[in-house]
Amino acid sequence: MVTMDRFRPGAWRLWLAVVVTCALLRTLGQLLGAPFLGYEIPYLIITCSAPLMILAGVRLHRPARPGGWITLAVGQAAYAAGDVIFSFDVWSTGNMAEPTPGDMFYLSSYVLTGAAVLTFIRRRTPGWNLATAVDALVVALSSGLLTWVFLVEPVASDSTLPMAAKLTEASYPILDLMLLILAVRLVLGAGARTPALYLLFGYLGVMFAADTGYAVVGLLGGENTTEPFTGGLWVVSLGLIAACALHPSMRDFDTPSHTATPDATPARLTVLTCAVLMVPGLQFVLHTIGKDLNVPLASAACTVMFLLVMARMAGLVAAQRRAADTDGLTGISNRRHFEETLASECRRAARAGYGIGLLMIDIDHFKKINDTYGHPAGDRVLSEVARRLSSGNRAGLLLARYGGEEFIALIPHVGAGELPAIAERNRLAVAELPFAATDQTLITVTASVGAASAPGHLADPAELLRAADQALYAAKAAGRNRAVVAPTVHTPATAHG
Repeated sequence: MVTMDRFRPGAWRLWLAVVVTCALLRTLGQLLGAPFLGYEIPYLIITCSAPLMILAGVRLHRPARPGGWITLAVGQAAYAAGDVIFSFDVWSTGNMAEPTPGDMFYLSSYVLTGAAVLTFIRRRTPGWNLATAVDALVVALSSGLLTWVFLVEPVASDSTLPMAAKLTEASYPILDLMLLILAVRLVLGAGARTPALYLLFGYLGVMFAADTGYAVVGLLGGENTTEPFTGGLWVVSLGLIAACALHPSMRDFDTPSHTATPDATPARLTVLTCAVLMVPGLQFVLHTIGKDLNVPLASAACTVMFLLVMARMAGLVAAQRRAADTDGLTGISNRRHFEETLASECRRAARAGYGIGLLMIDIDHFKKINDTYGHPAGDRVLSEVARRLSSGNRAGLLLARYGGEEFIALIPHVGAGELPAIAERNRLAVAELPFAATDQTLITVTASVGAASAPGHLADPAELLRAADQALYAAKAAGRNRAVVAPTVHTPATAHG
């Protein structure tokens, strides 16, 4: 028996073959002087089929959250309605003056498509990603200035156009710019780099190029609908968005990403460089051809972009510093950062005279957890232990993952008499409540704790670590799930030069 599953892998390739054929018919038909319907029908086939192909992709691949795809299909249906109305007007009356009845559908299509893309972005990257938002804003400022100079301002200053036509024609480049910003935000954000992502980005990029070409041709010659290459680009863009939904990778397209956004890739830096250089380049070109650009406008754009890029670089340095100091699994400090902090804290304690405490915390029988429930369960336990130890401790405590299933805590400003209660509180934080090894399985996890302290003038990193490690060994030898406090360290720090 032949099932639909058999056709899933090749559906998007077959669709793209149809798109290429229709794009060629649309372009060559107009170039060769075919009747209007002769080259417009291939275009209408694709624009009317695109929303149906998106819905077919949802049915074929059944994404977990189809809301964004449904919104995208509705947006493309609105675009198809605008195309049908516009084509009928041109065929029946030859009237191409804006605004047309189809403009309402076109403009609503942009809004719906933007809402769908924004839904994908928010799902792929939960939370607010400030770094990528700044990058998109840099691109938006430079592109927005070009859009204003070449597309919006000429329309706004044209005294022959009625106000309704001005508002309609100015809306398209502004909405195109919105889609461009969302495209940059989508590609520069976190998430899997799947074929569906590149197909969607291709749709947004080609649509932006086609709309910009349409507007530029209209401003230069006033014959937008006679431009065959623009029509071919529209066919390709609509084909790409439908292919995105038909591709099997759409199923996991908006799966949330738990990885950090790539910050220093060559592609990202290239995009920022081009965006920043675009405005001074525009000033130079217009000066060369004898046209003056609004100097305050360009200067303000350059200043804001420079400040944004500087803020971005500062954020990049801070992010790299955090990454170097942080354990990737648990999100707490790593061993290198802990040892550096311990050494500097001991020096401060020696000068100021306050005591320092150290806890070594080791999860009991951790290998058994991995062997029984798998390494993903072990990772969940490690992350939850880190969370409990972080949330249940005093201010100023530095918690780190010291290695494997071992954690370590530095406690400044602590006396030897306080340490047993702190050590016991950390042991109970691990043992009191069960852990979710899997979504259906709860297990009991315990930890052994070794504690050591030293007065400030005797605080020495090596001695504190040695004493805490010996206390931890004693806790495990005594049966585990207990806290043992080592005698106060009395070895002078100078003895370990």
